[in-house]
Amino acid sequence: MAIKLGELLLKEKLITTEQLDEALKSHTLFGIKLGSSLIELGFISDEQLCRFLSNKLGVPAVPPRAMSSVPQEVLGLVPAELAAKYRVIPIKVEGKKLALAMGDPTDFKAIDEVAFVTGCVVIPHIVPDVRITAALSKYYQIRGDIRYIKIEGEIANKRRFTPVEEKVEKAENISIPMMNESGELLNIEIPLEFEGFGSLPDYVDDPIAEAAGADSYSVDRLSIEFASAKNRDQIANIFIKYLGQEFTVGALFIIRNNMAVGWRGIASGKRIEELENMNILLSKPSVMRDVLETRQFAMGSLIQTPENKVLLKSLSINSGTPLLVLPIVMLKKVVAVVVVSADMDALGKRLQELQKLVYKASLAFEMLIIKNKILMT
Repeated sequence: MAIKLGELLLKEKLITTEQLDEALKSHTLFGIKLGSSLIELGFISDEQLCRFLSNKLGVPAVPPRAMSSVPQEVLGLVPAELAAKYRVIPIKVEGKKLALAMGDPTDFKAIDEVAFVTGCVVIPHIVPDVRITAALSKYYQIRGDIRYIKIEGEIANKRRFTPVEEKVEKAENISIPMMNESGELLNIEIPLEFEGFGSLPDYVDDPIAEAAGADSYSVDRLSIEFASAKNRDQIANIFIKYLGQEFTVGALFIIRNNMAVGWRGIASGKRIEELENMNILLSKPSVMRDVLETRQFAMGSLIQTPENKVLLKSLSINSGTPLLVLPIVMLKKVVAVVVVSADMDALGKRLQELQKLVYKASLAFEMLIIKNKILMT
């Protein structure tokens, strides 16, 4: 059984138990890998973690700028479909030896298939997954996960405003290429074998079912499914199915730094795909900011601020339509927001029920953190 990343880092005293707990909460709530959470929170640098895993795995780490200008003849050895399937990037060829950048250098199936296709002896190298995402986009025009793009932007802002003198001792631990080709990398995703708890074993995420084909969701059934949820997205899907059954429009937003980020949305039984790329700035007046600051629900039609207009447009709701906006509070912090639309009488009658369901969702998040911690040790 592979030793988990958190246990390894604790043993080497690279992080503290408190830092690991905080990163684990971020991992559970925001759906990012544990290593990425540790880096985003500033508990460990990306290159430091990469070197650490390189030593533990006994494979070379890809130098910071080695993937910034890969020759076309090297890239041509690995077809785009194969690179995307295994998330690998060929970076150098010497004779019949091919250096292959991999997020998980223990993926022997990927190594064998690349060796068969290229006719080369594959030498696996470890590299942060975000750098692979950048290279796949740059060299193979394969779009990366928007979540990592957001994380990269957040860390880029932190670095941009870090005084130069503070980087003297840490520069070699931070400088890694990023997607915008500036030479910086802003995050890391560790090999799957060491991550171990991005989701629970054998879990397969189900897309939101169309309302016409879905069984009726009772509160009792929703409670049972919350209790057995195996990752954050399953909690969101469970909740949004119920909202789609009971209300004209239902949506979930996750609070991340200074933004309310669209998570899941449903209207007339159809998933609102565009919502998942929408952000509402919490620095500007909006119902989202009010709910975040007060940790209390808001009900009624919205004041027409620019951010409220963005919210209404994303949900295809008219300006005078009443909304109920409830915070999901965990450990005295708003981590997500629920938005539903109906007439005022219906919203008033359902308020207590929705408050109970929001509370159940916060408990489901806390259960995930506990489950993840058990799996980690």
